[in-house]
Order: sequence, then C-alpha cells, then structure tokens
Amino acid sequence: MTRHLSNLPAEVTSFVGRRQELREVKRLLTTTRLLTLTGSGGAGKTKLALRAAAEMSRGFPDGACLVLLDSVRDPLLVTQAVFGALGVHDLSSGLSLSSLADYLAGQRLLLVLDNCEHLLDACATLAGTLLAACPDLHILATSRQALGVAGEVRMVVPPMSLPAEGEDTSVQQLLGYDAVWLLSERAAAVVPGFTVDAANAAQVLALCRKLDGIPLALELAAVRLASLSLDQLNRGLASELSILGSGNRGAHTRQQTLEATIGWSYGLLDEQERLLWARLSVFAGGFEEDAAVQVCSDTRIPAEHIAGLLGALVDKSILKRQLTGAGSPRYWLLETMRQYGRERLNEAGEQATMQQRHLAWMCELARQVGAWDGRQAEVFQRMSGERDNLWAALDFCSSDPAEVAAGAEAAQHLMAYWASCGPFGDVRRVLTSLADLAPENSIPRARLLWVAAVMATNQNDTDACRALSAESLRIGTEVKDVEVAAWSLLVAAIPRWLDGDLAGATEQIDSALSLARLMHLDHVELNALDALCPLLAARGELDRAVDVGEQGLALSQDRGELWMRGYLLTFLAQATWRQGHQVHAEALAREAATCKLMIDDRHGLAMVLETLAWMATECGRHGRAATLLGCAEQVRGQIAVTLMDVYRAQHDRSVTATVHAIGEKAFDAAFARGRAMTIDEGVAFAVADEQPPKPAPSVKAASDTVLTPRQLEIARLIAGDLTNRQIADRLFLSERTVETHITNILNKLGLNSRIQLSRWLAEASAGRV
Repeated sequence: MTRHLSNLPAEVTSFVGRRQELREVKRLLTTTRLLTLTGSGGAGKTKLALRAAAEMSRGFPDGACLVLLDSVRDPLLVTQAVFGALGVHDLSSGLSLSSLADYLAGQRLLLVLDNCEHLLDACATLAGTLLAACPDLHILATSRQALGVAGEVRMVVPPMSLPAEGEDTSVQQLLGYDAVWLLSERAAAVVPGFTVDAANAAQVLALCRKLDGIPLALELAAVRLASLSLDQLNRGLASELSILGSGNRGAHTRQQTLEATIGWSYGLLDEQERLLWARLSVFAGGFEEDAAVQVCSDTRIPAEHIAGLLGALVDKSILKRQLTGAGSPRYWLLETMRQYGRERLNEAGEQATMQQRHLAWMCELARQVGAWDGRQAEVFQRMSGERDNLWAALDFCSSDPAEVAAGAEAAQHLMAYWASCGPFGDVRRVLTSLADLAPENSIPRARLLWVAAVMATNQNDTDACRALSAESLRIGTEVKDVEVAAWSLLVAAIPRWLDGDLAGATEQIDSALSLARLMHLDHVELNALDALCPLLAARGELDRAVDVGEQGLALSQDRGELWMRGYLLTFLAQATWRQGHQVHAEALAREAATCKLMIDDRHGLAMVLETLAWMATECGRHGRAATLLGCAEQVRGQIAVTLMDVYRAQHDRSVTATVHAIGEKAFDAAFARGRAMTIDEGVAFAVADEQPPKPAPSVKAASDTVLTPRQLEIARLIAGDLTNRQIADRLFLSERTVETHITNILNKLGLNSRIQLSRWLAEASAGRV
C-alpha cells in the first residue's frame, strides 16, 4: 500500500494574487523535472512554491516533501536535510547521497528544495544525481541563483504587480494589482476595517511603489499600520532608504529596498527589542523560550523580560512562532532577518560572546542527554529539535581551538543519542575534524576519537573503529583517565568480536567493567553489561549471559534510562529463548519494542522486530512472523540501513521456514502488510497483536458539482474569515450579490454554514473531496 507523503506546512496567512505566476509554475512542472524559482530576497519564492506544491501534490502518488535549507550551513549536510524531511534517519554509510537515490528510486514524488542560494554546488549535485537515478522524481527549488543543472528550467519570480508610473488608476482598478491587494489584506488584519478608498489610495500606491511590490516588505510595512499612519510610513521609509542607498549603491535596487524595510523596522523597536533580535540571530533553526533566556539574558536584558520581548517581536513580524499543543512554543527568525540581526550583533561586538553562550547552552542540553536517567526520552526528543543548533555549536568549536574541549565533552554525552539516530557519517567527520584541532595526547582528543569509533562501528567500518579506539585507549592509558580508558576498551572489543575473537573481546569488556565498578562509573558499567550479555550468549554461556543481562537491566531501571534497557531486554530475550523459556522471552522482547519506540531508536527497534519474528517462526505463528519481518524491513528502509551481518543467517532461516509453512503467496501478502504499517502500527502489532485500522472507504462530498470560478473565489475569501462586506469590497460587488452567491454555494454543496464551507474547502485542498 502506498502512503501519500506530505510535510507541507499549512498556510498561516492567505495566499494573495500571483494567479499568473501560479499557473506558470504548475504548467512548467508538467513539462520539466527540475524547476527553479529565482528572484530577490523577500520576493515570495517560498510562498509561491508551497502553494504550487500543495495544489499539485495530488498528482504525485508519493506526495510532496519540503526540505528547508536556510539553516543548513555545511554543504555535506544537504543530503541529511533531505533524509530528515522525508522522515528518514540515514544511518547506513557515508555514501548518503547514493543511499538517498536508492531510497527514492521508483517513487513519484515532488521534492521542494527551499533556499538553495548558499549551497548551490551541493544542491546542484543532489539534484543532478537524484534526477538521473529517480526517473519519476520532480524537483521544485527556490534560490536567488539558478542551480546550473542540465535540464533545469528557471522561472524568475517578479515583485507583485503595480500600476505603471504615471498610469491613471481608479480605486477599483488599483485593488486589482497584487501588491495593493496584499498590503490591504494584511493591513486589515492589524487595523480592523482598513480599506483602500479615494482618501488613502495615493498614499497606499506610494507605499507599495517605495517597497517595489516585494511581499516581505509589504507585510512588514502592513504591521506598522497598527501604530503609524500611511503618511508616517512613507516619510520614515523614505528617510531610511536614503541612508541605506548611500551605503550600498552596488546592491540591487529591490535588495536595497528590503534592507531599508528591515532596517526601518529595526529602528522602530526599543533598545531591548533591537538587542534581543541581534542576539537571537546566533540560533540556527529556531529556539524555545528557555534557550533565549539562557543565551540572551543579562543585565541589559533581564531574564524576566525575555517572554514579553519575544511576544513583542512576534507581534511586529520580526519573529515567527509555532505553537506545539501543550509544549513550549518554538520561535525562529526568517533567514533575511537572521542575517540582518547577525550584522547588528557583529557591530555591537557581541558575536563571540553570544556564540560562547550558545555553545554553553548546547553543552548543558548534552549533559542532560548524557545523564542516563529518567529524562532520556524527553531530552532525546528535545535534542532532535535542536539539531541545527547542535551543528552550529560544533561549527563554532571548529573555528575556535579554545572551545574544542567543550565540544569533546558534549560529544561524549551525546554518544547514545547519535548512536540512536545518527547521521553516523557526518558525526564521525565532525568529531575527527575536532580531534585534529585538539592537543595530541589530550583527554578531549581521546573522547572525540572513541565516540567517532562508535559511529564507525555503526557504519560497519571495523578498520576505522579499530584504529580510532586504539588511539583513544593509548591516550586514556597514558594520561590515566579511567573513564576514557573504559569506554575505549568497550568500543575496541566490537571489532574483535566481529573478527571472531570472542575470548579477546570478552577479556576487554571484563576489563572495562572492572574499571567502571572501581571508579563507580554507573553509566559505563551499564554499557559494559549490555555489551557482555550478547557476547556471552554467542559463546554459548547462556546462564551467565542471562545473569549479566539481569544485572544490567536492574541498573538501567534504577537509573530510569531507556536506551540501554531496550537493548538489554532484546539480548535477554534472545538468551532466555535459547534456554527454552519462550513465554518469558517473548514478553521481554515486547517490552524492548516499547522502550525503543519511546525514544524513537529505529535502529534498535528493527533488531527487536527481527527477534520477535524469529520467535513467531519457531512457535509456528508464521503469519505473524512474515508480518513482523515486513515491519522490520520497513523500519530499516526508513533509516536506510540493511540487516546486520550477524543476524543474516537467522533471518534467512526464518524466511525459509515461514515460506515453506504458508507458501510464497501468503508470505508475500503478510510481509507486505508489515511493510505498509507505520512505526506506531508496527509496534502495536508486535507488542499487542493489534491490527492497523483499515483505510476508511472513500466518501463522496454532498455534491461533487464543481463550483464556478467566482463561487470558488468567494469560498476562499470566506475561509479567510472575510465578512460579506469585505468580500463585496474586494470583488467590487454589492453585499446583496455576495449573499446570493453564498446561498447558492451552500445549496450546491449541501452545507448549512460558513464554518462547514471552510472545512469543505480545506478538505478539497487536501484532495479529500
């Protein structure tokens, strides 16, 4: 079963005008596989791309996927950004672009790459590779500059339409131009009752012309109408333009105008608002209030003022805010605003200070991740939301050798998180780069190396793991750092195990366990017991394996952590099953699946699902086994990894036995059911044998008669919460005519209210009508 994918955000504000441009984008996407929308900053490229993608997503069976690149600075992370947008954690190898091409091969998907201009080479390579490997993939990109890929079609997004200079335009004709329409609609949102009439038409037109019809500039200016008149706006903007124009005459006129609009908005803020804007620019990919307090507050901006200032900056369209149910709201600066803020931060001489405070905040989050306690699920989720900030903090460490030690400490705390969700290749590359900046025989270098060795193991690069862990162990032994030595021994045992040296691997893990217990390093002891349990089982020492696993499980439960617990339960289940205690073993494995789901460890979850599939096979529940094998394959596909070699033989035996028992056709059907399950559905089936709900049958709308263009236009304005009077003014109709249209629309659709009509339109836009 194909699942329709779409992560396109819902429109927060109405889509105004751009009818011709929208038609052209949709037309071009039917004739080319790579369309790049170009234009100046603030021209509305993203809004146009998202509307076009939303309207065309129904024509792509695998949906439309938005990839936000504005906060990505490292070209090597572009592919990972695509994986993240697709909901896929790339844990397979450093060849992530190849993995991405394999993942998307055969999918009929519209990929929207937003804000490519600072990553042109990386985006061009990505687009060229994917288009060559994925014949049914279409790409819609936004960038200030074309990507330069063969077959690319470029469409320039112009400013919104305005009357020509000197053109004699009536009020009704003026409202037909998109720039005026946008300003009027946005102004009405902050000044109830605002309309363009004969008294203010000249001022409105003057303002739109000063802003050259740039949507972002128009929206910023509209917000100011809550406190300033049109005349004040025009006079203030003219003054700011003259200042900025003289300082940057080489810039494009529209860019000067956008800078002037932002600069003037900056000038209208009070001192604390301006300072907070500048300081917030240090965040990448957004932030929550607690982060703003920790990084930005001091005697000039007291901590208790932060919440109010954030609200003020949201109200003045400087900050964007996303409410997340019961969770803390998330804030972010548009990239243009962030760049402007960073310039002000640099001018104030606070750039380095804010980056250091940002790093300190990220290190504190890392310490929470490395606490191995009952907050683990919560802090794993929080860290996933702060990935962009994490990369920014590590980049700062790379630029300042004095901060490498802080980066190394954070890396050690983040090992479990990275081992759960990757991306292994990028983490390993950054850590080894930082290690090169650290003193040769220093503890920070040793920490970075052993964590990099863990990443190498997860990439199946045993040679690198062996070399990195050996160097870390050498340094740890030389400087007599017990924790580093213990971790290095643990990691170095893995390649010995994979090479078949089970006795040598056991000896190293026993040594690490002794060091951990001697120095009361509970979290290291926990990891050592986890590594020892399956190793003893592999040696046939099942009783000792169970005893060690139960010791580890007790320690995990005492600490309240979940990551190791999931693995310990899995390994205990495998050993207990081999002892013949099938009911208990399966209960352990089901509990393991729940643990892995709670922290979204899909790598570990795939292992649990495989284990449960093998158990089902041996018990003769072959339908369940085939479905679980499909679930495991689905999870591995979502994180772009293959089955670990150590489990390949058991997997093949399970498949063979199941096919032999129920036949290939039945196996394929059950396997397909498992592959079609979501993560939550798969775990519910694995843990409680719950079958996923069947798709609801398609229900026709009350009337599938298509609305006329005028009726559809009125329906959209109703969905935008416009009153009958506002609709009449917008469309140059009488209010009575609008009321007649609405009555006819409701009758045609079999609806009773404006609220029902808004819901009908939302469902129609989503392709459900």
